[in-house]
Amino acid sequence: MKRRGRWLLPLLTLTAALGAVRADEGDAATLAPFDHWYDTSWGGIGVGQMEVRLQADGTQAGCYRYSALSHPTGLVAALYGSPNQESRFCLVDGRIRSRHFDSVLPGDDQQSYVLSFDWDQHTVTDENGKTREIPDDAIDSLALQLAVRLWVEAHAADAQPPLASFTMVDQKNLTHYQFRLAGRERVDTPAGSFDTLRLERIDHPDKRGRFWLAPALDYLPVRIETKNGGRPTVTLILARR
Repeated sequence: MKRRGRWLLPLLTLTAALGAVRADEGDAATLAPFDHWYDTSWGGIGVGQMEVRLQADGTQAGCYRYSALSHPTGLVAALYGSPNQESRFCLVDGRIRSRHFDSVLPGDDQQSYVLSFDWDQHTVTDENGKTREIPDDAIDSLALQLAVRLWVEAHAADAQPPLASFTMVDQKNLTHYQFRLAGRERVDTPAGSFDTLRLERIDHPDKRGRFWLAPALDYLPVRIETKNGGRPTVTLILARR
């Protein structure tokens, strides 16, 4: 029964909130810590909340811990478990470099895995010691959200924004994502009403992703919708920040 909990993982992959980027006196980018909560639903049925946190990693300057923690309702937790993910990454020359990634879904060994990144060798090693080569732009699924958010901030004012391309590494594969800015909309949430830019995933006809990003909140996603094939739509709406 627990293995069915993998449907909860889209709540984590490509859905976490993104923090504000600041420039310090040395013009090096830094990230402001945050703790945001989203109401989550699956096919229109509420399944709990998602907490997304960013905090400095005290082990090294310019490095961070980024976590997505599910808080499902009691029945959902009993049937499907409570998936959680954490990314540890650094900002290097304005780029995000994944260092370590943990995905935990109790009772599901296939979806619980660890990735350790070695950028000197351009490799990633999993919890079983298996090592793979990765391209220079590879990034884990949580840190990917921050890379997307930085891209939107950089291109929001462009008259004709280019397509955004990213490479995500998971326990088995490299997945190439493409997004486009698709318009502006007003979005109502429990945390308020916001003018937003809508970002859409366009690389796969059967995998939809839509993200409504609020410029007033440093392009924080205030609404997110993902859909994989014939499965019900997963929706996150900003509840509090």
